[in-house]
Amino acid sequence: MSTVYTNMTEFFTDACQRYGSDGAIYWKEKAPGAAAETYKHITGSKLKELTYLLARSIENYGINPGECAAIISESRFEWVISDFACVSKQIVTVPVYPTMTAEQIKYILEHSGSRLCFVSTKLMADKVNAVFDELPLLKKIISFNKTEHNTDNIISFDELIYGELLELQEAYSDKLADDFFAVSAAGQNPSDLLTIIYTSGTTGTPKGVCLSHLNILANVKQCTDSFPVLPEDIFLSFLPLAHTYERTGGYYVPLSKGAKIYYAKNIDTLAAQMAEVKPTILLAVPILFNRMKDRVLKNISQMPFLKRTIALRALKIGAKFRESKGNPLWKLADRKVFQTIRERTGGKIKFFISGGSALSKETAEFFDSVGLLILQGYGMTEASPVISVNRLDKNKFGTVGPPLEGVEVKIAEDGEILTRGENVMSGYYKNEKETAGMIIDGWLHTGDIGEIDRDGFLKITDRKKTLIKTSAGKYISLTHIEENLERSEYIDQVISFASDEKHFVTALIVPNEEKIKEIAAKLHVKYDTLSELTHSDVIMNFYESEIDVFQKPLSKHERVRKFTLLDKPFTIESGEMTPTLKLKRKVIENRYKEIIEGFYNKK
Repeated sequence: MSTVYTNMTEFFTDACQRYGSDGAIYWKEKAPGAAAETYKHITGSKLKELTYLLARSIENYGINPGECAAIISESRFEWVISDFACVSKQIVTVPVYPTMTAEQIKYILEHSGSRLCFVSTKLMADKVNAVFDELPLLKKIISFNKTEHNTDNIISFDELIYGELLELQEAYSDKLADDFFAVSAAGQNPSDLLTIIYTSGTTGTPKGVCLSHLNILANVKQCTDSFPVLPEDIFLSFLPLAHTYERTGGYYVPLSKGAKIYYAKNIDTLAAQMAEVKPTILLAVPILFNRMKDRVLKNISQMPFLKRTIALRALKIGAKFRESKGNPLWKLADRKVFQTIRERTGGKIKFFISGGSALSKETAEFFDSVGLLILQGYGMTEASPVISVNRLDKNKFGTVGPPLEGVEVKIAEDGEILTRGENVMSGYYKNEKETAGMIIDGWLHTGDIGEIDRDGFLKITDRKKTLIKTSAGKYISLTHIEENLERSEYIDQVISFASDEKHFVTALIVPNEEKIKEIAAKLHVKYDTLSELTHSDVIMNFYESEIDVFQKPLSKHERVRKFTLLDKPFTIESGEMTPTLKLKRKVIENRYKEIIEGFYNKK
């Protein structure tokens, strides 16, 4: 069982003591004059010291308990120090995705009334500084970057800690820090507001989710009571800490057990860093597992004939005997093929955890067949975030597992998933109307449609907002349609449309660039640009046939009747995806309104 804490300051000091002189957080960087990047780390003792110094330094800005400070940064040790320094001063942290636009950042800083803003780079500092005068409550921008800034609005992290209060450093002792944090912890209650996390805003203006010390601590305990995390475990973290899934599962959970945390530089370096770090646990989103699967299959397709034949045969054996890995044939396939695949993940993975969106049953089974277990979970920011997850001894692919210990889940009459527990938020910041519609009689209304099977496993079947009744009186699930089409290796992204005014389904499809070029070569389609390829009648005919194959499980009224191929993907930078990689339906619909309307206007 996990230790019970009253507040996050107690949690922090306990974690620092647990690590002591051992490394807690690791990252890769190139030292001045060095030929290559190496891994550096911060110990528990140093983490406590720097957090103390930062907490004492920001006292000069006169931030009152309950006021806010934003953190706009990639995952790095300064993020952690800023987080806990604010917690110790009873300052509410507001994590912000660095990928957000200047307009979105300004809205969050203004709505939260943030008094301080921690940022990772000079570019981000300049972005916030550009709207500094429009944010009268903002007192200072604190940059983790050491570059000098030509404005009094910005101060560097090092200058603040090491430059302004030199006497604090000289007088520092473990006892001084311990006494400071003990006094801080004594003044904090479980119900105190800890953080405001703004939702990604797939359907409109972001809402600030208010989470207390109790909410987060309860969810950490619920997670660690449900799946094992040990001091010898190594987490490789690549999701942003602004994502509550990573913040709880990939940050607070390992700290609670003394496990090591390594920060990946970005998703592009993840494959190489898995081999270097040899993680035992990795939290990810389905897109990563899809990429990994595609890479494995691509590598196999490029092997010489004999090796390719052996590998393909091994995959068939793995699929057949994945539930009985003691079978001699599976052991043979493992020795010849699967061990090599696992080595590319570092060879030490105990399990992956998948969250953020739906993971296909086929993908989960593929990894299981080669000896890599994915535990799919389910949650939402409003629940701190984890609601359910599969277990090592209780795992069913195609579901998101049983609810966590201490979390209640039930299905409403209309199929909506409802949940309650100590992990559920108190409400939305400055938004009583939305709160009242979200939490009714103590139950959080998730907006997801699902079912609980006879074994207690929760299955997500849809989003309430994507259930559409067409003018023909038929109910359709846009999510179900999109998930079916995304199974095609020729499709990277798809978003479908229908409404009560329109009697059939249409879609915008982003093709897999590599695959569409392969099929163009096979079909002898000449082109100079990707746009020419996506407008080719031959290619469109091919995709129509491909879509027909994957639509066979769908009812007639659910099938996409008209579609177009796009020559560029939906991205975070274009504003069409959230930082958590969800498509913004309204944004896309407005941006491609002319094309979508054209589907229905054509005779």
